[in-house]
Amino acid sequence: MSLPETQFAALVDHARTDPNIVGLVLAGSRGMGAYVTPESDYDAYVILRHADLLAEYAERFPSAHGDPVEYIWVSLEGFRAHALPGTDSRWNAYTFAHVEPLIDKLDGEIARIASAKAVPGPEDTREFLDGYLNQYYRSKKNLLAGRWLEGHLDAAESIPWFLDFLFAAHGRVRPFNKWLRWELDRYPLDDPWRDSLLLRIEEIVTTGSIERQRSLYHDAEAFARVRGLDDVVDAWGPDVLLFRS
Repeated sequence: MSLPETQFAALVDHARTDPNIVGLVLAGSRGMGAYVTPESDYDAYVILRHADLLAEYAERFPSAHGDPVEYIWVSLEGFRAHALPGTDSRWNAYTFAHVEPLIDKLDGEIARIASAKAVPGPEDTREFLDGYLNQYYRSKKNLLAGRWLEGHLDAAESIPWFLDFLFAAHGRVRPFNKWLRWELDRYPLDDPWRDSLLLRIEEIVTTGSIERQRSLYHDAEAFARVRGLDDVVDAWGPDVLLFRS
């Protein structure tokens, strides 16, 4: 075994017998079992029973971001709150979308906590849809006024909002960009997104085309209305006609 592999195996062995450690989750490429290379590091969330143990264990098992084996020490209470909707760490939710704990000493509780992070918040779908409409509106107004660069930037910025909305409407969190193609291949979305989504996104990000954006909007509006989000679209009033035209 390589040195990082040996080091990580030693961590797992220790965690299994240490009563203060209640769970261990391997994240990243190694946790997902995809895009693994010899250089892939081990990002290990090690969950301690009590917060007052954090300083002790961080000193006993030091590591820094980017190390071949990174120990991410977190208390059980902290792990419960990490990456939930409304928290500053929400950006990290997808980390836990397709991983299973290597160690779970709480009868499945660590797995349940991890899986809950990959579920959208109750207002996420509506907020992300409104954010997408806002960026699409800004892009179209800029492009129609001849501000090509500004409109192109707005078009590109509309895509993260759109993807957040799309995945939230499917009951999922948006994957990190690295994992978007992998996610769609293994867990396809409903039509009309199943076959051409990546191509449509690439065309908008690359060209900023009004025509490509309008085509995406038409499908997005229909998709939103089927899911009972008429009020979010209709709140834009007369601008809905601009979206469609």
